[in-house]
Amino acid sequence: MTTSDAVGALLHRVRDWWRRQGELNALGNNEIGRVAAELGITTDTLRDLVAGGPDAANLLFERMRALGISKAEVHKTAQGVMWDLERTCACCSKDGVCEKDLARRPDDPVWKSYCPNAFTLDALLKLNARS
Repeated sequence: MTTSDAVGALLHRVRDWWRRQGELNALGNNEIGRVAAELGITTDTLRDLVAGGPDAANLLFERMRALGISKAEVHKTAQGVMWDLERTCACCSKDGVCEKDLARRPDDPVWKSYCPNAFTLDALLKLNARS
């Protein structure tokens, strides 16, 4: 990727972020609060999820692939767990570390030391091993 391609991609992401922020803020605080309450999350978490955009949980899906866990298995195992995993991943501040670990060494268990989904993913692995 050239420098101009990288700058173009960054500008595209920034424009998307501003657009999402504008759409959310257009709702007003009361409506944002209602939406958050319907989802069972705080308004701050809702704002974090919107800021992350539609690809905010992609690292979770990569980690799950590396572990051999499918979305279908998670949905079958426990209702609501996939949403919680996605929300937790989307709001995580360790995405840079996670992305590098997945790219360099996806099978290194070091991710368990910083991933807020480590306990749940380990439990899903154990459940799948018993099946």
